[in-house]
Amino acid sequence: MTRAVFFDMGGVLVFDRGFAHHLARNVSLALREAGLEYSEEEVLRAWKESSVHGDELETWDLVRSMVLLRKLGVTPKPLLAEKVYKAVLESYVQGFSLDEEAEHALSLSRSLGFTVGLITNVGSYEIVRRRLEEAGLLKYVDVIVASQAVAWKKPSPRIFELACYLAGVEPGNAVHVGDDPRIDVEGAKKAGLRAVQVLKAGPPRSPYADAWVNSVGEVPGILEDWVSKGLFR
Repeated sequence: MTRAVFFDMGGVLVFDRGFAHHLARNVSLALREAGLEYSEEEVLRAWKESSVHGDELETWDLVRSMVLLRKLGVTPKPLLAEKVYKAVLESYVQGFSLDEEAEHALSLSRSLGFTVGLITNVGSYEIVRRRLEEAGLLKYVDVIVASQAVAWKKPSPRIFELACYLAGVEPGNAVHVGDDPRIDVEGAKKAGLRAVQVLKAGPPRSPYADAWVNSVGEVPGILEDWVSKGLFR
């Protein structure tokens, strides 16, 4: 029997430790190196206004960097846009920290016989892969479904359906682990997956989740219990 568990990134495997601060500083410095003076406040305001698709589709952070420049009144020439994009990626590295229980959760889920994947709303697939590789976690992951790479964002059922297809599993035999009550829990449930809500980041508790945990390290215990009860077809 094929069964899968998909993990969210932000609020589950990694936590925001000042991304906005790092982004404002790094992009401002990158612009200064290019001879352009913009304050951190101006950069952060332009970043917040730079998403092209909003809640429906993902905007690649390279494109978002171009829009950010246009918001600042600057022509987004390729080399400049790529320089800003690099600063954005570094801000993700500096502004998010890995949960200390991430390896335990991924490795033990795999040892329980689950295909392990990620379903994450993020503007750059490459930063997800880089973070996992640098942390030594990529070896535990079978499938990465990043919204930037597939266009759809959670809670769209399409991103969950694609993840299940890539993992070779039916939605009824899949679990999504996330923190957000709407995009993670309700999104997964509407697509036919079970949902585990991680409460560590302090989100509102969803009444629709199949289980709740305080941290990602508790997830394998939930999965093991469900397997023992025969909840997977």
